[in-house]
Amino acid sequence: MVRQLSYVEPTIPANDLFRDYINKRQPIIIKGLPDDPSFKARKWAELDYLALKAGEAEVLVEPMHPSTRQYGTDVKRQPMRFGDFLASLSKESGPYYYLTTQYSGEEWDHLTMFSPPTDALRGDFPNVPRLMGNLFVQQVNLWLGKSQDGSSSGLHHDFHDNLYCLLRGRKRFVLYPPQEYENLYPNKPVEKVHPNGVIAYEWLLRADGLDHRIALKARVDALRRLLDDPPAETSKGKGKGKAKATSHAMKEHKRLEEEFEEAREELVKLSLSEEYGFPLDDAGEDSEDEDEDDEGNDFGSLAGDLEEGQDDYDALMGDLEAIGDRAGSSGPNASGARDADDESLAEEEPASFSRIPTARLHQHLCLPTTAVAPAESTPTDFADLAKAGEPFIVELAAGEALYLPASWWHEVTSSSASDDGEADVHMAFNYWFYPPDGGTFEEPYMDKLVWSQLRAQTQKADTRPEQDDEHRKEGKRKHEEEQDGLAKKIRR
Repeated sequence: MVRQLSYVEPTIPANDLFRDYINKRQPIIIKGLPDDPSFKARKWAELDYLALKAGEAEVLVEPMHPSTRQYGTDVKRQPMRFGDFLASLSKESGPYYYLTTQYSGEEWDHLTMFSPPTDALRGDFPNVPRLMGNLFVQQVNLWLGKSQDGSSSGLHHDFHDNLYCLLRGRKRFVLYPPQEYENLYPNKPVEKVHPNGVIAYEWLLRADGLDHRIALKARVDALRRLLDDPPAETSKGKGKGKAKATSHAMKEHKRLEEEFEEAREELVKLSLSEEYGFPLDDAGEDSEDEDEDDEGNDFGSLAGDLEEGQDDYDALMGDLEAIGDRAGSSGPNASGARDADDESLAEEEPASFSRIPTARLHQHLCLPTTAVAPAESTPTDFADLAKAGEPFIVELAAGEALYLPASWWHEVTSSSASDDGEADVHMAFNYWFYPPDGGTFEEPYMDKLVWSQLRAQTQKADTRPEQDDEHRKEGKRKHEEEQDGLAKKIRR
């Protein structure tokens, strides 16, 4: 017997949602869309409005897999003007392309929190809905397709908390908790499951969804900022009191210096390690300005664009050498999107996807399906599925939202059939957030130093003017000089 989720109203106080569901890592249906005055995504249900506002954006669209008849597979994505994609949905017969803004490719500068066309729609939604309190947003995405009979995403999990807002059509979710991974056949062995449920395939993924290298970079920047701040005033007072204050300030400064050097050297050691695929050029001399502040540099060869608030875990885990060679760009998104022009990546399924064919999953649960099982597959190939506990089945309607914690397994069947039986479109807009790892509503992340730095960097990126190309090149050059100098220092 399948289980049903509870639901709450969209007016629920954010601290109540955090206490009762987010912090307990429990999914919940929200019987309405975010109630922020700035949330205007309901307008997107009119495709003419989308075309007018964002039609010129260049996007990548995914064809349906020809044999399994589902999306989220290794089929190569195709570039298309967003307006042309919208027009293609008016065709009388399919199969139709599917849009998700989770993508990357060498023709795209880099993944950001707002990939096209959401960057052209930013005035229609808040960066963080009121409901989600103090969580840190990782990315927003638009999902748009057309399927009267229903098309499937395949069973998988994401590495971030998900607020999924359905704008048109219907969605059926099959949900399993993270701990069921042993019975759900992920594509790679699981390294560990963090206490908050986040599944890690490599030790570098932290419970808060950050790659360890990204966290190290943020820690280095935060400690540098603290060291650059002027020390507390110690000239006041007399005698022993003044001496004690001065001694305390000196000890604190020394402690920060030691912590800064340890974090910086650990980051460089990771970058040097061939095991992690970050080649470093041995040429060049020690940098004379090795300790010079490199604010504005983004350690792109290590961890993407931190000042955009990015975390691209599957990219870092799946194709490290390519990232090392392509400074300043990110690879596939954490939920499994792939480079459009990278055939080698397209041949490998993401670790976070199950090997269970969608048709076999639906047959096991006695659910209607349009998916087709591979000819070489039999139910006995996935016998452990019978050991999994009963899943939650969620029937989400337009105008509702689903909160889904990171690493909850889910298979999503999308249907665009309207009440009169005609084929319509299905459309969803979602937020991904870094998962809280045991903090409070006010401070949901345990590593306060790292997260204060990431918040400060993101706020700065939102307010500063765009840097020109020359400035970016100069920052990259200075960063490479510092890396080279530190590497030689460590080798000695």
